[in-house]
Formats: sequence, structure tokens, C-alpha cells
Amino acid sequence: MKAVIMAGGEGSRLRPLTCNRPKPMVPIANKPVMEHIIELLKKYGIKDIAVTLQYMPEKIKDYFGDGREYGVSLKYFTEDVPLGTAGSVKNAEDFLDETFIVISGDALTDINLQEALEFHKKNRSVATLVLKKVECPTEYGVVVTAPDGKIRRFLEKPSWGEVFSDTVNTGIYVLSPEVLKYFEKGVVFDFSKDLFPILLKKEEPMYGFVTQDYWCDIGDLDAYVGVHTDILDKKVNININAREIRQGVWASEGAVISKEAVIKPPVLIGKNSVVKDGSILGRYSVIGEECHIGEGSTTKRSVLWNSCILKNNVELRGSVLCSGVKCREKTAAFEGTVVGENCILGENSLIKPGIKIWPEKHIDMGTEVCTNIVWGSRYSKNLFGSRGISGEVNVDITPEFASRMAAAYGAVCKKGSGLAISCEEVDALKMVKNACVSGVLSTGTEAYDLGTSLLPVTRSAIRYYNLSGGIHISEGNKKGKIIIDILDNKGRNISRNEERKIENCYIREDFARCQAEEIKAVINVPDHKVFYIRSILNHTISEIHDLKIALIAPSGDLKNIVTAVLNELKCRYEFVNTKEAHDKQKSLFSDLKTISQVVRRGGFDVGVYFANSYDKIFLIDTKGRIIADDLYMALISYIHLKSKAGNKVIVPLNASTVIEKMAGDNKERVIRTKTSAKELMNRILDDEFDENMLDFFAMNFDPIEAFIRIIDYMAISGTSLAKIVDSIPDFHIIKKEVKCSWSAKGKVIRAIIEENSNSVETIEGVKVVGDKGWVLVLPDAEKPVCKVIGEGYTQEFAHELTDIFVDKVKTISQNKIT
Repeated sequence: MKAVIMAGGEGSRLRPLTCNRPKPMVPIANKPVMEHIIELLKKYGIKDIAVTLQYMPEKIKDYFGDGREYGVSLKYFTEDVPLGTAGSVKNAEDFLDETFIVISGDALTDINLQEALEFHKKNRSVATLVLKKVECPTEYGVVVTAPDGKIRRFLEKPSWGEVFSDTVNTGIYVLSPEVLKYFEKGVVFDFSKDLFPILLKKEEPMYGFVTQDYWCDIGDLDAYVGVHTDILDKKVNININAREIRQGVWASEGAVISKEAVIKPPVLIGKNSVVKDGSILGRYSVIGEECHIGEGSTTKRSVLWNSCILKNNVELRGSVLCSGVKCREKTAAFEGTVVGENCILGENSLIKPGIKIWPEKHIDMGTEVCTNIVWGSRYSKNLFGSRGISGEVNVDITPEFASRMAAAYGAVCKKGSGLAISCEEVDALKMVKNACVSGVLSTGTEAYDLGTSLLPVTRSAIRYYNLSGGIHISEGNKKGKIIIDILDNKGRNISRNEERKIENCYIREDFARCQAEEIKAVINVPDHKVFYIRSILNHTISEIHDLKIALIAPSGDLKNIVTAVLNELKCRYEFVNTKEAHDKQKSLFSDLKTISQVVRRGGFDVGVYFANSYDKIFLIDTKGRIIADDLYMALISYIHLKSKAGNKVIVPLNASTVIEKMAGDNKERVIRTKTSAKELMNRILDDEFDENMLDFFAMNFDPIEAFIRIIDYMAISGTSLAKIVDSIPDFHIIKKEVKCSWSAKGKVIRAIIEENSNSVETIEGVKVVGDKGWVLVLPDAEKPVCKVIGEGYTQEFAHELTDIFVDKVKTISQNKIT
């Protein structure tokens, strides 16, 4: 039996741990993680090992040599350029003349390889994937198997709405050599994205072996610290080259521990390290080799690599110190801090929580470090939420943050790109906008400064000037909160893949800044709203809009644009006065009630409440009915379907099925997509750009243009809004939320799919279709809840269906993973 260790990982998310070494050489319990993998293979008699290399290959070769010192034989295969997981193994094809194991060199595991091999042979499989049930599957490749283990489906790094199982791919495979014949040498090819789907399509025998043993993908800094906790808690069976001198205290050869030191287990102390009088090694401390812990110094939940020196009275809490770090007297570093190799922390310096310091830095005496020592801003793991980036001004979103975020966006754009930048009419937002302009310019990207603008106007400007994208800053729902929308070349909010690129670039902090002579002048675009207004008017069809309209609008800019358009259309209109309330929910309810009464009593044809300046709109008909949310989606779908023969509508999975009814016999005119606004934007304005779909995009995401298109349709058809709404068939949708921990979400969806296997749709979450209607169970991406949305043929059926699945989610989520 032979094996392949994939050791080409760069480990960018682990920086600064990986600044000076490849990921497989990052130490776990005082030895490189790859050494633990070699010991595991040797334990099961696998000694002929190929090692695939790409990033810093000499570091690995110099350490392990030919493998003789470790009781194995190592043969190295180096990629000049990254070839993907399968492409790298293909390089070793001549070496792999029998069934072999592929295992990652940068994950920690103690799995029983013999059991996996026997499972492979028993099923006569060409490819056996070792699988593991995990609590949070969104960072892994999810695998769905039949009861006999045969693989049915793959999904790489799903969103919560795509989580169909809690069983994930560990990246450990048992393979027959013939699988390498399916692709050519030297091409970029991945096991999970490319090879396994081919084998699945060709119905080759491919199985998943679910291990109960320990496995941890050390993908980020939290996982790196967490794996040491698991080792000290004896959750993983590995050799740590130390003797347990008393319960929970492991010390390696040559370690010197003062009798006056306090050791609180579990603790690991490396070879030849010295722990001085009065020092305290708190729980889950891991001390490397040749370290020196001075008098009065304390550590807790911290990992020190080799040759670290803590002078007297140093305090470490939840920190990682790379090799050769020197902490002078009274230094302190707190939760989540990472200090790169050979740094010197000056006397009385303080490293705030979450700070990363790159290698070879010298922190002066008495310095309080509250920004990363690279470009000068704090670490943030996830920038984007369900809609753009949100936070509090000068707390979460500072000028420094905005500048670096914008620079990260500029860095991922193609050379010569131009980005529109705008904000609403608020001084704090102007500050953030100016910082974004500076960040974009610093990467050599052109900045088109639109000044103060509304989001729909900025979307329009991006298309009008043929730009690569844009950044718009607007007020959030709470005082002091702001939202930054990052837009692509069609004015859509960028996709999750593009968000990840920006996040990775931002977190790594190593993107290139341009030379001084490459910085472009700012291009000022002071009043695009003139073109925006003209574009709306040019798309109206009716020549006469004899309508009386009642309006509520939140901002001066929005009022000015709406007024300009309605004046051109010769409409009569009045703005309704409202009472300002501190509670926005109460204010919304009160304002809607007010405008509803005004429309009914004042002889108005229609009322409109622009709840914000980006996408939320409420319409009121002559009966005082409020058209919003599901009914609004049905309304705009009705108008778009009726406006032109052959028009298609793209609606989210949770929209009512009455939309298909309205399409009549041509149900293919209704296309379903995932529920997020980003997915809807992406599908409406896909690569096959259609002018008619731009109209439907505006009706979904531009409240001003949407309203004008609706009243234009009313004028063309000579029909009141009330009659249009009456034409829409009745429907009954109930929406609820039920608490569901992050760890239970995958289990919930898997269980519902298994229970309803013949009547489910899995575009997103799981949609169960039955005789009484349908129910969608959708894990929330930002909160520990599941959304349960049900539509019934009657209101009673809708309540009944929704309640049944609320109870199911509660029951499944409260049981342990099985």
C-alpha cells in the first residue's frame, strides 16, 4: 500500500503563521502537522509515500529528507504552478501502481486507515471518500450518500440554504490507480470539483466511508488554537513526544520546571524549555522547545512555538507566538492575537485582542497596539452580511477600515478598472466615501466620485459609464449604522464568490499598492441623477398619466427625483405629513395607516411609501390595501408578464405559486431562484443580458423606477391599481422563525430530506411539496434560526403546514447528531 501526502498548501488564512513556512510545516503540539500524518501512515504499515509540493517546497524537503529518519520512504513531486488536488497527484502517477491513499498534509486526524481500506475493498470501489459529520458544514464539501454508502451528490462550500447534509469530505481518499486516467497531466484538475463528478456521471462505484474518529481541517487561526485544546483533552490519539509527569501535565525531555511555578492542567511543555519561579502556566498552554518563561509570567490558552522568551511578568491570554518571539518585561497580549516569527515586543507593550503582527517587527516600549502591523487596521474575519457590509460609524466602520476595504476591492478588479463611489446626503457617510475613494486610488484603479447619490442612481451610473463596479454608502435601519453596498459591472450587489475574494484580500493584507505615478486623478460625476431621471422618462409608454398620487419619502434626494419625474408626467401629487417616532417599526405601522386613510378619503388613485432609498416600497390602492412583500412580488410579476408577450419573470423560491398560475400555459416563463437578493439580482441580469430583464430588475431593486413603471402600466391599460390587485389570485403564505443552533442546521435539513425524499426540492434549504401546499425550511445565514415558510390552498392549510415543520425543526435540532 502506498500513499500520497498533499503538502502544497500555502495556508493564506493562517497568516502570519505561514509567512515563513508552508502550511504542512505549521507545528501542532511541537511538531509539524505533516509529521503527525507520516506517523499515522506508518502506524498502519504504509511506508512508501509520495509528497506533492508547491509552496516553499524546500522547507519540507530539508526537514523530512528522504524519510529514513521517520521510518518511511519519501518521494517528492513538485508543481511549478498550482494544478489542483487531482492535478498534483497526477504528477505522481508513475509511482502509484496500486490502490493508494491520498491524505492532506495540513489536517490533523487519527482515523483508522485499515477500516477505510477494508470498506474500499468490500465495495469494490474505484474511489472511497472518508467522510465526517460536522456541526458547521458551510466551510467544507458536503457529500450526500445512500444508506449503503454509495455517493449520490457533492456540493462545495455551500451556503446555509444549500446544506443538504452534515456529512463532509475530509480530503482523505482511497483510490484505484485507474481514476487518474480520466484527465491529462499538467492541467488544473480538482478531486471534488472535477474528477468525482465525472466518476458520478459515469456511474463508477464510488463510496463514502463515514469515520467516527478525530479529524480537524486547520483552516484558520481559531481552528489552529482549537486543535491544541482537543489534543490536551485527549480527543485525538497522536504521539506528542512528551511524558505525562502528572495528570494533564506533559513535559518533554530536558524541560526544567521550577517547584515555585504553578501548573494548571492540561499543559504541554516542550523539550529543554525553562519555567521559572512564580510563573503560572494556565489551562491549555502549549509551550514549544527551548522556550523561557520568566518569573511572574502567566499564560492561558496560548500556544508558543520554539525559542520564545517571556521575560518577567508577561501576560498571555489566548495568544499564539511564532518561533523566536521575545516579550520584554510586563508585556501583555490578549485573545486572538498572533505574533509572527522573530518579533520583539517592547517592555510594557500591550497587544489588544484580535491583532496580528507580521514577522520581524519590533514593538517599541509602552506601545499599545490596536491595529494590525501590516497596513494598519484590525483583523475582521467576515466583512459581508446578507446585504453588503454594515456597522456603526467610527466603531465598526472607520475611515481606516473603509480605505482598506475599498483597496481590497480595487485590488481584485482587473487592471485599468473604474469604480463608482457614492453616498447618501449625510456628513458621516461622506467621510466614509472619501476614505473609499482613497483606498480605490491606492491600487491604481480609477475612482468615479458620484458625490451624494441614491443607490439606484449609482447602479444606473455603473452601467451608463461602463464601469467595473461601485461602492455605495447608505444609512442603516438604526441610528449611527451604515451599509456599504459593493456592486459589480451591471450594478448588482456582488456575488458571494466575489465577496470571498475581497474578504481574503482584506484579511491577508498583502495586496499590492500601486506606484505613485500610477495613481489616477479622481473623476467627479456631480449629477448623474439628471441622466437617471431622463432614462426613466424615456422608458414610459403612455403619453398621459392623469393620476393623483399620495407619497411618503424618507430623504430629500428621493423626493427631488420623484418630484421631477412626476412633474414631467403631469401627475398630481401630495406628500403626506407623518409623525416622527423613535421606534421605526411603530413609525412604519403608523405611517402606513396614515397614508392608507389619506388615499381612501382624499380621492387619490394610488399611494406610495418609499420606506428607504434602495429597494423597499409599499403601495396603497383605492381600497386602502397595502401592497408589499409577497403581494408586491406577485404584482410586479403580473405586470411584467402582461407587458410583453414572451416576457419571463425570475422569482425567489419562497414566492407564491400564483405567479405560475398567472403565466397560464406558459409556466416556463416563471424561473425560480434562491431567496437572497444577490441570487435574484444575478439571475435577472445574467450573462445573456436582456433589456426586458433590466425592466424587471428595476421593479425589484429600484423603488423610484418601479413605481413609475407601475403607474405607467395603469395609464396604458386604463386600469386602477385595485383592479390589477383583484386580478391576482388569492394566496396564503405564513412565515415563521424557529430557534436552531448552528450545529444542528445541517442535521435538520438532512433529516427532512430523508423523511420526504419523494417530494422535496433542494434549490435552497429544503422545500417539501404536498397535497395541501408547500413548506420551505431555510437555515438563516446570520442567525441561529431556521425560517419556515408555508403556502397552503387555504389559510388553515398554510398554518397547519407551517406549524408541522416548526415542530419538526424543534424536535430534530434538540436531539444529538446521529
